[in-house]
Amino acid sequence: MEDEDIEHLKEKLSKIKMSAPRGKNDLKSNVELGRDLELYIVSEVVGQGLPLLTPRGAAIKREIERFTIDEELKRGYQHVSTPLIAKSDLYKISGHWQHYKDNMFVMDVGDEKLALRPMTCPFHFVLYKSKPRSYKELPIRYAEMSTLFRNEKSGELRGLTRVRQMTLADAHIICMPKQLEEEFANVLELIKFASEKMGINDTYYRFSKWDPKNKEKYVDNPKAWEETQKIMKKILDKLKLNYTEAENEAAFYGPKLDIQYRDVYGKEDTLFTIQIDFALPEKFDLTYIDEKGKEERTMVIHRSSIGTTERTMAHILELTQGNLKTWISPTQVRVLSFTERNVGHAKKIILEIAKRVPNLRVDADFRDTTMQAKVKDAELMKIPYVIVIGDREEKEKMLAVRTRGSKKIENFKLEKFAEKIKKEIEEKI
Repeated sequence: MEDEDIEHLKEKLSKIKMSAPRGKNDLKSNVELGRDLELYIVSEVVGQGLPLLTPRGAAIKREIERFTIDEELKRGYQHVSTPLIAKSDLYKISGHWQHYKDNMFVMDVGDEKLALRPMTCPFHFVLYKSKPRSYKELPIRYAEMSTLFRNEKSGELRGLTRVRQMTLADAHIICMPKQLEEEFANVLELIKFASEKMGINDTYYRFSKWDPKNKEKYVDNPKAWEETQKIMKKILDKLKLNYTEAENEAAFYGPKLDIQYRDVYGKEDTLFTIQIDFALPEKFDLTYIDEKGKEERTMVIHRSSIGTTERTMAHILELTQGNLKTWISPTQVRVLSFTERNVGHAKKIILEIAKRVPNLRVDADFRDTTMQAKVKDAELMKIPYVIVIGDREEKEKMLAVRTRGSKKIENFKLEKFAEKIKKEIEEKI
């Protein structure tokens, strides 16, 4: 066989491998990684779809959410806090009671029917309506790191990917119609930025449309549906997005741009979403006073910058197989003592690094066991950096640093290593 034919065959096999669904035998699922890396558990006593995050798992969730809130505040979002529960009256106005009730947790309290919230949009709209609004105030971007509850079927629950209680980086942009295109583009840019920082690079776009035959699922306003879908298509094409179209996948109140991914089993799901809503501004009578003093109807964009923290965590874990970026790793540095006589100096090193790198997640392994065993344990926990302190390091005032995935040992002055890791964490590289 000629060299050209061999290269062509290699390329063909590579493409087949890349396009094939990833199987359980090739990669670990977030359930397996969650167990192996001690990130979360699921307890029969607590219930299905209700994972309990360990301190290590909670560290990942906390970093993602802190990053998101800080970035959204920089971009003009106003973070709010709204109740986890509300009367059925609220959901009847929004339409959730009519179109989404089967997915909600409903309870009788005295003479009232209450429900745990599946979305925050009705609450944000009530906030908006607390006083008259001028065009000068728009757009208003209400955001919330919101705990939501959805009554998912037990057969669909799995790991962190599909749960009954979740934390959604939710936001609602209330704007004038002429601001819609720019706000939509800004949301997409935020999602791309957040994805890059988290290392997510395998998503694709789906334009999710209504099905006019499905009267139960969607608000019955064909004219508004056609107009809104036309607006969204125009925006997507102007942004030069490569997307597929899918009927009967829209929200009940408007079309969506769904940002999709596949898990390790090859199953497709939605990671992030941007929705244009024509229905709820009318239901909640969301208006503003324009330049001429006339009352006009707003438009609304529903969006999530990082989706639900749980599903995003699951995807990042599966995508990296637990080899998380330094800024998001549960333990960022582990210090190992070569012998018992090096423990005192190793403790000083930990204190000094922690001073130079605020909030560094650093731990130690001072067990009376072999160095090989200590290094192996650090590798199994996917820790980005391991520092070994022995007699030589203590004498020469150096750090012997092993980077995750490398067997090479590099020597660093403490201040240089602190600068390196601080930059990685701050810049999220």
